[in-house]
Amino acid sequence: MPEPPLAHTPHIALLIETSTAYGRELLRGVAQYARFHGPWSFYIEPGDVADNPPDLAAWQVDGVIARIRSQRLADALLATGVPTIDVDFALPDLLPYGLANHDEKIANLAAEHLQSCGLSHFGFVGWAPDNQAAAFWESARFKHFAQTLADNTPPTPPTPPTPTLSPPGEASGTKAPPAPSIHQYHWPKNPRHWSWPREQKYLARWLKTLPKPIGIMASNDQRARHVLEAARLANLEIPRDLAVIGVDNDEVLCEMSSPSLSSVAVNAHRIGYEAAKLLQKLMAGKKPPPRRIVVEPLGVIARQSTDTLAMADEAVVAALRYIRNHIDKPIRVADILTAVPVSRKTLEVRFAKVLGRTPHAEIHRVRLERVKTLLAQTDWSLKKIAAASGFTYAEHMHSVFRKQTGQTPSQYRHQHREH
Repeated sequence: MPEPPLAHTPHIALLIETSTAYGRELLRGVAQYARFHGPWSFYIEPGDVADNPPDLAAWQVDGVIARIRSQRLADALLATGVPTIDVDFALPDLLPYGLANHDEKIANLAAEHLQSCGLSHFGFVGWAPDNQAAAFWESARFKHFAQTLADNTPPTPPTPPTPTLSPPGEASGTKAPPAPSIHQYHWPKNPRHWSWPREQKYLARWLKTLPKPIGIMASNDQRARHVLEAARLANLEIPRDLAVIGVDNDEVLCEMSSPSLSSVAVNAHRIGYEAAKLLQKLMAGKKPPPRRIVVEPLGVIARQSTDTLAMADEAVVAALRYIRNHIDKPIRVADILTAVPVSRKTLEVRFAKVLGRTPHAEIHRVRLERVKTLLAQTDWSLKKIAAASGFTYAEHMHSVFRKQTGQTPSQYRHQHREH
């Protein structure tokens, strides 16, 4: 039930930077809530105020929505007694109410996307360890990235008996896939004294030491761009040597990158909207229990930086390319076999060895991911989404989607799309 309007027009301070796409999406979400449930008036502080809190008493505000990245700013806001919502939650114990990205789901999506490229080696690149604002969510993303990769790694099959005259490991005529590895970038000592040109060389040297090909998750899009620039300095090819994915889907940064940058799209718009909704309750005198609300990401936006299939098994690569290129059609495993000259049994054995799933399961996975993306990012009807995702009937898509996700397509759309 919507909150009743306040007796007067509330004056809201928005301590959210306007220089990033993420900050602007937060503001758009707040503005949309105010448009539906206001009116509100706003004071917008467009810069970073972490180390120089504004004089909130002079503003005479009724509420604050802020990206709180320092103890000093948190103390200044608490001292006012004004209802405040933190939309960064980089320092989660500072204020009772906050919203944040679902870092586990972000990491899951990034890891699964890189694994779908057939990679066996993975890396993570974050910001400097003294960057307090990024430390909390960045460590969570790395933890869940590594955990997802470990959970999704196909078990190593038992080694069959080897004939006396055959070299060990070659009795079947194929080599075992390389053991997966996870590498985390560690900053040099005293990073405050390192300019980007100096750190770029350090990062380039680290990239050179990694096994290739490798998939790199960066903590956000700006850091992913740093990886691309360092890779160029190291004469490494993207995506052949390094497949790179960022977070935030800042379209300007992603499209300005060369090659264009794949990214996990977060739902900052919804964070802003829900923050305004919670603030309205606090300003109305309600006291919900302190809580941290997490908002799930929208999905992966794949671009050139991960446009690779780095598998040694050419039949699996060809099958995956066929699935990607024809997922808008009602393809079956039999259709793949018309393009891949192996038997169904052989293809299933190779899929299980490389990916840990069957060709049918991969078609199913890619099809569902496409449905999720279209639900979150378009206004298309369910019938149109079903047709664009290879389902013959919308009813069939509805049944499969609900069985796999526990939600109807409409429920998923409501939860994940922009308001």
